[in-house]
Amino acid sequence: MFGLEILAKAWDSSNSRSFLLEKTAFGIYLFVLCTGPLLFGGVGVYGYTFITLGVLLASLLVLLKNVHRDPKTKSLQFQALITPLNVTFLLLFLFLLFQILPLPPSILKLLSPEAWVVGEKSLPASTVGGDGSNHAWFTLAPYTLPVRMSLDRLTVYGLFFLGFSQLLNSRQRIGTAVLCILFLGSFEALYGMIQTFSGNEHIWWVRKTAYRGDVTGTYVNRNHFAGLLEIIIMLAIAYVAATSETKKKTSNFSRHRSFRVRLSGRLFGEERFSKRLVVLFSAVVMGLGLVFSASRGGMLGAAGGLLCAGLLFMLRKGHRRKGLIVLLFFVVLCAYALRMGVERPLERFRTFDISFEVRARYAQQALQLFEDYPLTGVGVGNFRYAYPKYQAPEDTKTFIDHAHNDFAEFLAEAGIIGFVLLGLGFLYYLYRTARLWKGRHDPYAVCLGVGPLAALAAIGIHSYSDFNLHYVTNCLMLLAVMSVGQSALYLERHHGWDKSLYSFLRRPLFGKGALVFFPLLVLFVLCVVSTGRHFVAEAYLQRAKILSRQGEPGSIEAMRKAGAWNPSDATLRHEMSLHLKESRNAGITGNDGSSRDPKELQREILGTLEKAVWLNPLVEEYHLSLGWEYTTLWGEPDAEQRWMPAADLSMERAAYFAGSNNPYLHVMMGDYWLMRSKTVYPGNPLWEVALAKARWHYLKNLSIETGKDKERMAKYMKANVWVHYPDVEFIKRILGQ
Repeated sequence: MFGLEILAKAWDSSNSRSFLLEKTAFGIYLFVLCTGPLLFGGVGVYGYTFITLGVLLASLLVLLKNVHRDPKTKSLQFQALITPLNVTFLLLFLFLLFQILPLPPSILKLLSPEAWVVGEKSLPASTVGGDGSNHAWFTLAPYTLPVRMSLDRLTVYGLFFLGFSQLLNSRQRIGTAVLCILFLGSFEALYGMIQTFSGNEHIWWVRKTAYRGDVTGTYVNRNHFAGLLEIIIMLAIAYVAATSETKKKTSNFSRHRSFRVRLSGRLFGEERFSKRLVVLFSAVVMGLGLVFSASRGGMLGAAGGLLCAGLLFMLRKGHRRKGLIVLLFFVVLCAYALRMGVERPLERFRTFDISFEVRARYAQQALQLFEDYPLTGVGVGNFRYAYPKYQAPEDTKTFIDHAHNDFAEFLAEAGIIGFVLLGLGFLYYLYRTARLWKGRHDPYAVCLGVGPLAALAAIGIHSYSDFNLHYVTNCLMLLAVMSVGQSALYLERHHGWDKSLYSFLRRPLFGKGALVFFPLLVLFVLCVVSTGRHFVAEAYLQRAKILSRQGEPGSIEAMRKAGAWNPSDATLRHEMSLHLKESRNAGITGNDGSSRDPKELQREILGTLEKAVWLNPLVEEYHLSLGWEYTTLWGEPDAEQRWMPAADLSMERAAYFAGSNNPYLHVMMGDYWLMRSKTVYPGNPLWEVALAKARWHYLKNLSIETGKDKERMAKYMKANVWVHYPDVEFIKRILGQ
């Protein structure tokens, strides 16, 4: 408190403090917003870390700017911007926090019975004997790390929207932001078209391996590249309309001029049109990039957004002619596209029905996941881990990390409660924005106010068949367009001066204001720490993989450091177990040159895998690996009472989380139960049970596999059964022949 008081006094001595903080924060926001997409769309850990820390730094400056001394009371005050999305951000944050809070069994069983079942299956199989503890507390989200990372992203999005909206307090600032965004979109489109049409298809120094022949800019995925462009195109259309000339009285002389002369006067008569022409040209360039990305969802989304913009212009008397801008954009875009050739984009629409059927199947299976977690969801970010259990037979050999339908995926991850909170929040935002837009008469505000609504319509249509909003760069760009439109609606111009009509919550810093300021400061610190730990852990993981690939020592130590920096990451634990097993199988010594005790190494492998299962019980591979590792303790005195039952339980858990349509799992399970039958005498009831399970899994695999894969697996099964039971009749019995 005392340190903050001293800092405030130092700020008070300079009248330019607020302006300096504003200008610096605004520059950082724009820099991050316009350079993030250039880092391969911000998908890598380096790009994500850069974007997150950049937004947090700018938001910290805005947070400090909002601490000031009241001129009347001389006390420190804190102000917070009030927007229609404040309540939405807060409610979603509290909901995500609720998903990762341990709950008592009675409450958890009431809210999510499936989460309770999954929680029991996360307990170490070697200690629970198959039942778990009825007194353990588990969370609604079986794997908490993705939810915590979603909390970090939500914090970044909220701080960016509030900070950027507050700084767009003049037409000059809004114009600067819009032109920077349009420059980014134009560069992405031009760079992508140059790379594609020249035949030298690279993303910077990396050769493209996917979507060759399609324009992707600096993005890896053409659909997410198209998502970025469709958002920016909506902003460009709105800005062209906002900077157009106001309606003037037309003289008799001007009425009698030719159409060509009048059009030339309108287009080239003023300096403002030069800017308008550049903006319209950039929109055409981005439209071409969108078309030649061959993203069907992107083209349909952009068409829907433009339709929304046109309808909104038609609703306002005095702005109906500006709908011609949309028509002119379509005409110019089509002329350029036909000139360059649109065979490939149109060709993709011929297979639209097939692609739509596949994505509809993903969404339908995601709804089955929702049915198991109806109220609170499986946890935001957990779709990729929970979905394999519900995967359709047609997709058994495809890794599906997203439902290709953001609505279905969010419903599965957040349940009815989370979906309703998000839906009501955005409906409230749309209501407030539409009401404010309807009451404004300033052409600048009216036209730019169309931008967010059109962008939301475009990305909403595209999100029905894709997952654009899982890209941090596209989400920030959408929030930036929403900030621009909202700031323009709250902006009024008097005698050449701009005045923002935003409302602020103002409270004493050491009173009620502390309830807002200090939680935001704590969130900022926690988000920085979490992002930094994640970055360092990923760096150590990459180092471990490089050392292992090169056959050099030190990979295990690097993996241990990665796990220490991010102890909640189950993937790191599993990777660690793989490195340890490689060391065990190869007989590699420790870093100091001394050989390790095999039993000690085996205990570390088991402990690492049990930790991975505890952190994320949804992944069947963790249970499968753990079950096989338990079988290596067959020689231990308590093997029959402890380790083999634990292996059985792990295999049953693997089957539970993998579902019935995973051919790889059925082969592994068949091999396990076949091996398990050899650990007991034929008179033991477990012998018949084990053989029955082996037979069921083998036949299930053969019912899923087709063609040469089925023939190959049948030969493998025959050979494997022969190793354990060298009898032709027995093989027929097991394989049902």
